[in-house]
Amino acid sequence: MSATAWPQQGWSAQPPAGPPAPPQPQVWSVPTHPGPKTNLLAILAIAAAAAGSTVFLGLGSIAAIVLGAIALAQMKRTGDDGRLLAIWSIVLGAITLVALIAATVLGVATMVAFVQQMPELQVP
Repeated sequence: MSATAWPQQGWSAQPPAGPPAPPQPQVWSVPTHPGPKTNLLAILAIAAAAAGSTVFLGLGSIAAIVLGAIALAQMKRTGDDGRLLAIWSIVLGAITLVALIAATVLGVATMVAFVQQMPELQVP
C-alpha cells in the first residue's frame, strides 16, 4: 500500500478524536518600549515610610509625607510612574505619625496619673 492510497480507501484525513493538545507557551520577547520610569522621590518616600514605621519613628514619617507630596506633584508634571507608591507613603507616614502622637500622649497621661497616686515622700 502506498502513502497516497489511504485517503481513497475511506479513511479520514483528520486525526482521531481525543483530548486537545495543551497550549504551547508563548516565547518572551524584550519590550520595544519599557514604559514610563518610576519616580525616584516616590521610591524614596516609600522607603522613608517603611523606616518611619520601624526605626526612625517621627523623622521617617514626616519625610514620607513630604517626599510623597513632592513626588505626586512631580509625577503630574512629568508623567512618571509611581503614583501608588507616593500615595501609600503619605498614608503610611500619616498613620504612623498619628499613632506616635497618640502613644506619646497616652504615655505622658499614664505617667502623670502614676505620679499623682504615689504617696509623697516624707523625710524623717
